[in-house]
Amino acid sequence: MRFMNLASALVLFGLVFLFVAPKIALGESPIVVQADEVMAKIKLGLPTEYDHVIIHGNLTSERLGLTAKEILRIPFEVEMLPSDEPMVANSSIVITNSIIDGRVDFNNTIFHKQVSFENTFFVENVSFRYSTFEGDVSFAHSMFNKTGSFSGSQFNGKADFLQAYFNGPAFFIGSQFNSMANFYLAQFCKVASLRGAQFKGSASFVESQFCDYAEFAYSQFAADANFGETYFADAANFIGSQFAQTVEFNRTRFEKESSFEGAHFTGSARFLDPVFNKTTDFVSAQFDKDAYFNRARFAAPAFFAKSKFNDLVEFVECNFTSGVSFQQSNFLIDATFNNTKFIGPADFNSGNFLGFADFGGSQFDDGADFSNASFGGPADFSRSNIGGKIDLHDAQFEKNVYFESSKVNSIDLSKTRYEWLFLHWNSINHLEFDEAAYQKLINNYKRLQWQQDSTDCSSTYVNAIQTESANGPYWIMNAVGSIFSGNGSSTNRTNPKAS
Repeated sequence: MRFMNLASALVLFGLVFLFVAPKIALGESPIVVQADEVMAKIKLGLPTEYDHVIIHGNLTSERLGLTAKEILRIPFEVEMLPSDEPMVANSSIVITNSIIDGRVDFNNTIFHKQVSFENTFFVENVSFRYSTFEGDVSFAHSMFNKTGSFSGSQFNGKADFLQAYFNGPAFFIGSQFNSMANFYLAQFCKVASLRGAQFKGSASFVESQFCDYAEFAYSQFAADANFGETYFADAANFIGSQFAQTVEFNRTRFEKESSFEGAHFTGSARFLDPVFNKTTDFVSAQFDKDAYFNRARFAAPAFFAKSKFNDLVEFVECNFTSGVSFQQSNFLIDATFNNTKFIGPADFNSGNFLGFADFGGSQFDDGADFSNASFGGPADFSRSNIGGKIDLHDAQFEKNVYFESSKVNSIDLSKTRYEWLFLHWNSINHLEFDEAAYQKLINNYKRLQWQQDSTDCSSTYVNAIQTESANGPYWIMNAVGSIFSGNGSSTNRTNPKAS
């Protein structure tokens, strides 16, 4: 805290020196403007323009209820009674490269013309709550030393917070941005809440920094939104947010917990090269268009359970360090997980893949659970390395399943339904014992005309029977006989690769 106060003091000193030094060089005293003079101009509807000045006193909308003479006569320290009716400012307000040494309170005010506080330092609290800006607004390069609140405000023109610096808490709760909102390179040192904010124009938070808790819960983005290279040092909350057009989180860093639970991505969602260093939550999120998470790094558990991907989704070359859950998720078009590393457990239990499911070249160090999953299109696990166990219990494959050039430590095929399984027996280190699973796999090899695989699998099956069964030799011989006799017509079915 002492460091932050010292930093603020140094910034203030630097700004004062910056603004005053040219005047000193010319032998002039720094210009100090009284806040009442500014308020009187606003009251009279006169252009309010100041550059390189220090404004002393409070700028408050309550004083707009007075006449211009009363504003100049009554000291700003005298508190005015609040009004339920909105105050009106008919003049343009342009205060640039200046310092406002006092409180700024324009709550419930309608600004009909341009408002600009570019490169201005606000020493005390700043509040524009429930105000309406009819024209363009600019706080570019400005510094808010204490709390800055714009909650409930409406920006009908462009809102520019380019490289704005919020040293205290920043509140935009329920704010409406009806045109472009620019927060490029903005820095939020304390809590920043944009909960329920509505962005009807494009919104840019590119390279902005959130050093404390960042809240965008239930916010709505009607146009493109860009969070590229944004830095979230603390928790980031996007629960229930809605993105109607393209949204980008490319090369974004999430140092603490991040949540997109229940978020709805109507447009394209791009999470290219992001870093998630703590728990990530996309539970029940919905993606209506293509979604890209290529080269994403998840250093902590990631949850995509019950998510719905209505279009193409890619998790190419991702790294899941501590496990990931796609339990009961729906992939309605193609799902691509090429060359992805699942270092922790991978849970796809009861997942639904209607299109092509591509896990080619992926690595499962701690096993994978695809039990009760359904695959409507081809499933490709070729060139994959599966440590632990891949659980395909009660999984259903309507098209071909490929495990060619893969290494499988252990696999469970009990009650698995498939037509063609391209998995060589010498690629399997261990098959969980299940009589029906063994017989189905042996028949699969026969139909593929993989004679060596059929023979080796049958031999292992006989040994497994001797180990698992306590029945007598007659039962064993009957089982062995059924293996080598096959099931009749199944041996005559066409090899899909040969056709």
